[in-house]
Amino acid sequence: VPRVKQRLADLRDRRPCYPDPDLKEIWDVLQEVQWSANIQATQLCKSNSVRFPDIGSLILANAMEIASGTCAPTLWTSTFCTHRLCNLGAKCSNETRTLTTPKLFETERVGLGVNTTTDLDVNDVVGEYCGGLLEFPALVEGKPAQAVKQNSGYPLLYNAKSTKGNYVYVDALACGSVTHFISHAGDFNAALFELQTWSRVKVLVKMINDVKAGTQIAVHYGEER
Repeated sequence: VPRVKQRLADLRDRRPCYPDPDLKEIWDVLQEVQWSANIQATQLCKSNSVRFPDIGSLILANAMEIASGTCAPTLWTSTFCTHRLCNLGAKCSNETRTLTTPKLFETERVGLGVNTTTDLDVNDVVGEYCGGLLEFPALVEGKPAQAVKQNSGYPLLYNAKSTKGNYVYVDALACGSVTHFISHAGDFNAALFELQTWSRVKVLVKMINDVKAGTQIAVHYGEER
């Protein structure tokens, strides 16, 4: 493994991993908007004392996967790599990261939206849908589990429940990343994927279509519960 790590480090020196594509001029058709002072920019969720059960690490990155540059088994098990758990130091395609090239733009129909300033490919991860975590218990006894939330317009329900057995929402009203502004659409080009490693849960926005620079990124948030 040490020799493999050294070879990987040498390769990264020669060819950096995940370089941002060359920017393309799209400013003649879109007007970029500066980040709002009322929203705290963050690339990580605020836990607010919400805890998730520890499911353990189902699979670690394997040095044999260097040839393909991926940690596919970890993707199969819906986990993500961390520096502590990955044999490649989380320098694989299963590392979570946030692109800097999606920007805020004013759109004609739906107000603020997120457009990419570079071409994006299928499976590119835009970033984590982050904000403050909130948990609410199921309230209706004898009926299918339901949850009550303070709907700010930006909450997203996790599939994973907290250690208290409560529903958990990530609310991006007061803090979040550029994913805070990704619009809902029936004809969407990105999707939300929930991953968990140990007791850490993340929802990532991931491209499901190839798109060109200037394209608005949109997801389908599903039916509200």
